[in-house]
Amino acid sequence: MSHSPEIIKSDGVYYVKGHPRETFTVLSHQHPPNIPGKSLITGFVTMPPNAASPPHTHGGAAVVGLTVNGAVLNQMNESEPFISKPGNIWYEAPGCHHVRSENVGEGDEVRFFAVFVVDDEIVKDGYEGLVVVDKQKEDEE
Repeated sequence: MSHSPEIIKSDGVYYVKGHPRETFTVLSHQHPPNIPGKSLITGFVTMPPNAASPPHTHGGAAVVGLTVNGAVLNQMNESEPFISKPGNIWYEAPGCHHVRSENVGEGDEVRFFAVFVVDDEIVKDGYEGLVVVDKQKEDEE
């Protein structure tokens, strides 16, 4: 199933045309001793009504998402899209291509936790490497 939204850049931020972006807040950053060289980062994502994330990857991280409010449509790699509602959990393996993430609720804000296990090197200078937008990467090459 192919989905290729138009991606635009405004004020240095990449958007799916006609849709607001999500916000991401880091809640904790840990260094578990049983996974040397890795960071365990817990974040909280908020998506206003009609929000969508441009296609992206997560810096080689393994990611677990837990929806707490609203309905978010996700599509990973070439798999079928699925809708995650409160209490639903999804997993993104390292290297996963998150091709769709859209608030599909009826005017509700989507909120979910995202837990990343990522190489320390990716986040040593900040958290920008946790969400790598395809279009941004193309523009930088």
